[in-house]
Amino acid sequence: MPTSVTKSVTIAIPTHNRARTLGETLDSLRALAIPDDTALECIVIDNASTDDTARVVEAAANSSPPFPMRRILEPRQGSSFARNRAVDEARGDFIFFLDDDATADREWLLAMLSAMEHRGLDAACGMVLPRWSTPPPPWLGPRLWVKLAVHDRTAIESAPANEVEVLENYFSANVGFRRSAFERFGRFREDLGVVGKNPMSGEDTELFARIINNGGKMGFVAGAIVHHLIGAERMTPEYLRRKSFAYGFGSAVAGGKSHNRLDKLAKNLIRMAGAALRGDREGVIYHQLECANFFGYWRARLTYR
Repeated sequence: MPTSVTKSVTIAIPTHNRARTLGETLDSLRALAIPDDTALECIVIDNASTDDTARVVEAAANSSPPFPMRRILEPRQGSSFARNRAVDEARGDFIFFLDDDATADREWLLAMLSAMEHRGLDAACGMVLPRWSTPPPPWLGPRLWVKLAVHDRTAIESAPANEVEVLENYFSANVGFRRSAFERFGRFREDLGVVGKNPMSGEDTELFARIINNGGKMGFVAGAIVHHLIGAERMTPEYLRRKSFAYGFGSAVAGGKSHNRLDKLAKNLIRMAGAALRGDREGVIYHQLECANFFGYWRARLTYR
């Protein structure tokens, strides 16, 4: 006897001018293991793309995927606009977001859905592993991967649960929500998020913190794995400094408690000097990025006071 459908999931992929990597993302979904009792759909939120995004989605939708796939145009450029449009358009009881340069493992959907149901989670983030487009430079070690929003799998799997289930490990390249979470805790703040060449981020972290601080339940799902493409253009100290500055700026706009005090700046300057004396370039760059975050935060505080 066929299993009746008892739940539904929407995979939402916001995208802007990444037709080449989007095709790989959509291809990875064709191999997903899908529970018999689950109805699945995929929506691609085309955030004012000017490349071949429409053609890529049309080709994927016409290739007989094992679930419906559709493209939705969101003309207001910005990651928060695209994510909130996905919430409006999604038909699922659960909404799982995947980045347009990430590929999902076959068991990703099963692991995420099972953990959210059995643990009663309002939201969950999975493992985001780096997929290097070229070998990373020697200084780009695991200590810096958090700045690229990817995980060190060995460290995650060997750490105690209380060190894994923390806000710093939650990345929106691989996140799932119950639809009810948006009704209870609100949506992505549209004054935050990447817009065009403005890299200000933080709309995801702000929402995760809001869920947690208002009594929601959020968790980490190590078995829900995606692979995030890291292009060569991201493997430079300059790129990482810009991102760290932008994240600090966004955290100030988001509000709430901050560790960006003068003692943080002093400690990082001292540690940067120590790392330089030891010949530890990874350590030097790490503390540079912490300083960039500090300056981004205070730039925003001064701009919006």
